[in-house]
Amino acid sequence: MSIMPGNPHIWQYGQQLFGWCLLWGGLTFAPLSLAAERIDLLVGDSTWTVTMTDVVTWVSSGTPQGSLTPLAQVLAPPALAELRHWLTQPVPLPPAQRQRLLHTEAGSQVFQRLGQFLVPPDPQALKQAFTLVLHHQKPLTALQVLQAFPAETVTIDALAVANVLVSLQTHQQQTTQAVNSLPLLPPTGVPRKLTGTSWREHLLIFTPPERPQRALKVNLLIPNGVQRVPVVLLSHGIGQTGRSLLYVGEYLASQGMAAAVITHPAQSGLSEFSERPHDIRHVLDYLAQQPQAQRLHRERVGVLGHSFGGYTALVAAGAQPQRSELARQCQQELAVLNLSLVLLQCRALELNPWPVVHPDPRIRAVVAINPAIGGILGASGLSSVRVPVLLIGGGNDWVTPVLSEQIQPFRGLRGQPHYLVILPTAQHIDGLDELRQFSPPRLPPIPQALAHLSWEFFRTHLLPHSVPLTPERLRQPTLPLRVQTAPP
Repeated sequence: MSIMPGNPHIWQYGQQLFGWCLLWGGLTFAPLSLAAERIDLLVGDSTWTVTMTDVVTWVSSGTPQGSLTPLAQVLAPPALAELRHWLTQPVPLPPAQRQRLLHTEAGSQVFQRLGQFLVPPDPQALKQAFTLVLHHQKPLTALQVLQAFPAETVTIDALAVANVLVSLQTHQQQTTQAVNSLPLLPPTGVPRKLTGTSWREHLLIFTPPERPQRALKVNLLIPNGVQRVPVVLLSHGIGQTGRSLLYVGEYLASQGMAAAVITHPAQSGLSEFSERPHDIRHVLDYLAQQPQAQRLHRERVGVLGHSFGGYTALVAAGAQPQRSELARQCQQELAVLNLSLVLLQCRALELNPWPVVHPDPRIRAVVAINPAIGGILGASGLSSVRVPVLLIGGGNDWVTPVLSEQIQPFRGLRGQPHYLVILPTAQHIDGLDELRQFSPPRLPPIPQALAHLSWEFFRTHLLPHSVPLTPERLRQPTLPLRVQTAPP
């Protein structure tokens, strides 16, 4: 028997409610022998039952029928279309983050939180479903999520989900307002000529004497010539290697600036919150001893990092991790919607002692792309940075949401010229190239934007006699940008 909920206010969130009930799992997989056939949505004392067959038919045909017929009566066609899109939209969860959900305490906490939306609460069912998704190696969508649950009927507390959606809707509105409030830089419409000089590449592998278990690999790119040049160190995120950012190093080298692209050890333990920033110092110390690096101006150093590499770069330059603020954010109900917070940053609360890293005085400028810093650093943690900083965020980033991870922390930067750039359409990994498909003369729009923004920023703050960085120098051929500057 199907019973329509009697509370009409629930339906103002209907376009998000049904899709989010499925999306909480963030999964996709082939049908299994034991699979959910029905979904019971509890609303107070009422229950609305829908069948998975009707859901699949609706998604494929676009016409709600059977148990979903009432949906067409309470939702306008645009809302139905948006909900249908959400059910088939891949969830941008990188492979490393999927594994972290299964095998870490942080992942267990995610399943524990999400499991509370089931009646009765069942975090293990979520974890079992997620394990099956990984086994089937399918893209992550929400369409068939409930089919992996080990029961014919899955019951969801619709009111609890609706309450979260109210907060989520508010957060989304705040994000949109914050992004739209930043000055807009329209695209130039003129393709940029990517020309430059040649360079040489040196592969360096070493182990710091005080860290005998921590082997570091560095791809050192030095432009041809005889003059001394600044050097930029590049730090990748968790689950990546230096190859993901090598194209940025190549671009910088083609423009006359050396680049040291670091591959950190493939570790993800708590020690990384301290070890990663120390890696920056170890690489600089090692370069000072190498004949291949004698042309480097080691007092004019920049650091660029992506995701956890952004945290690495900022802490190496003087940012201070904040335990109390991190603990507060990790307890919030909506923390689970910030993947970098629950899967990475909140883990730092287990650290004892708390990480202490002193700023390296050789670092003169920092670029942080999609940095995971909103909880562990935040505005307070960035207030101690004394060098110019460029924060770059993606408007469609699910892993490090732009409002909490870039826009709000940016407000803590003081004392130097600082820049916040938002690429409205970019996702978390759009600027990575682990498979080496990019090269400086042929960069897609988002990688080209990241390379160009980095070059303009570093040449302003690392080269002598440089002119101030103006918005016009940041404009892109095809991508609009949202840009804010913080005066010294």
